[in-house]
Amino acid sequence: MEGLRGFAREAFWFPYRRAISILAAIRGQQRLRVGKAALLFHIQSYSEALHLIQTFQTENECLRYLANRLYGGDVFWDVGAYHGLYAMLAARLGCKVIAFEPYEANAQRIQENARLNRCEDHIQVMTLALSDRHGMAPFDVRGGQRSFMMGHITDSPRSALNVRTVPGDSLVASGIPAPDVIKIDVEGHELHVLWGMRETLRHHVSALICEVHADYLVRHGMSGSVEHFLQSLGFRVFRIRDRRTEYFLAAERVAGP
Repeated sequence: MEGLRGFAREAFWFPYRRAISILAAIRGQQRLRVGKAALLFHIQSYSEALHLIQTFQTENECLRYLANRLYGGDVFWDVGAYHGLYAMLAARLGCKVIAFEPYEANAQRIQENARLNRCEDHIQVMTLALSDRHGMAPFDVRGGQRSFMMGHITDSPRSALNVRTVPGDSLVASGIPAPDVIKIDVEGHELHVLWGMRETLRHHVSALICEVHADYLVRHGMSGSVEHFLQSLGFRVFRIRDRRTEYFLAAERVAGP
């Protein structure tokens, strides 16, 4: 039944998204609003606009949740920042933002969007991937090496790209500001990211949202691991949004580990 409802929602929204995306591609910009925060994004193509608008619609609950959790002066880590939707929201709310985006074209787009929103002083872009170890890892970019594309760390050595990986705890130890709030969207690598920042989670983080790729975790025998890991560190965990084979969860600190 949920699958049918999802199909019906998609059938309803797709013509609207298509029309808005065509206009955005013509204008070269797209304006979005989350609560009182107005956000602007550079647009180079119809495909880029379509994906941005689709992300905005399908993750709107997550964006609104963050808008209610973030306060001016907070440090916000956007892990898997892509085009910077969450990073721009946090920056416009007065937060210090560290945006992690290992794909260079996307990292450049985040910087362009920061300038467009006049919040470049609030955003630091780091062109690397958070993980549970130092090193290099194959990085698979969906659809090939084009701008505004999503990617993820992969086990396949055939990937055309290799990216630097660093544990979050190591960055904090080196002087990078520790986060108060985190968003994680890393296409199946989320447990590695969390494990690599376990001390940061234990001592600094008050809340986070994370997209969990359930199909990936099931295939690798890790179903439910993200929830259990966060609960072991004293977080209350609950789902915000289910989306086919992925779901978004929120975690809020309620007790010490």
